[in-house]
Amino acid sequence: MVIKSQQTASILAVVLSIAIFSGCIQSTQEIVIDEGGMAQVNFSAIADKSQAGSELDQLSWQVQQLIPELNTNYDSSSRTFEEDYTEYIVYEWTAKDKVPVTDIRGATWKAEDGSYEFGLHLDPMFSPEEIVGADRNEVVMTITLTMPDEIIIANTPFVKGDTVRWQITKELLSQNNTVLMAKTG
Repeated sequence: MVIKSQQTASILAVVLSIAIFSGCIQSTQEIVIDEGGMAQVNFSAIADKSQAGSELDQLSWQVQQLIPELNTNYDSSSRTFEEDYTEYIVYEWTAKDKVPVTDIRGATWKAEDGSYEFGLHLDPMFSPEEIVGADRNEVVMTITLTMPDEIIIANTPFVKGDTVRWQITKELLSQNNTVLMAKTG
């Protein structure tokens, strides 16, 4: 059985999400879309090496074993860096080839008269009862999108030129009908 890129991306996102919800590992997803609606997709996970480095090492190994397509269709790398006297470890997975943006689970794409519209529906991962107090605003994932042109509308304040960034909180992942949206001129 051959696993498609969108299935791999979805499985990887779920596995990373499980680890992220432990609170020790942060995740980012980067999507770069060209004018033809083709997307380059990158995932990364980062952790404080002393607090969760071994967890992230184990997670990376498990992901590579569970999703064989990562070994053939994605480049993977790891590195460490130091910031403010803390050593971090980062694992990254970068798709070797672009995929249609609509192959990304929950994504929509519309190109019309030189303008582009992107949407990404997020499935709930928590029930509202599971989120308490300060946990509501805890960022569990960051999604960065680069569009083919300057973004004029997005449902986040983090917009700069053709790039937009959403910080996904536990509260957002407890709601139905959460959609990330960006549109060019």
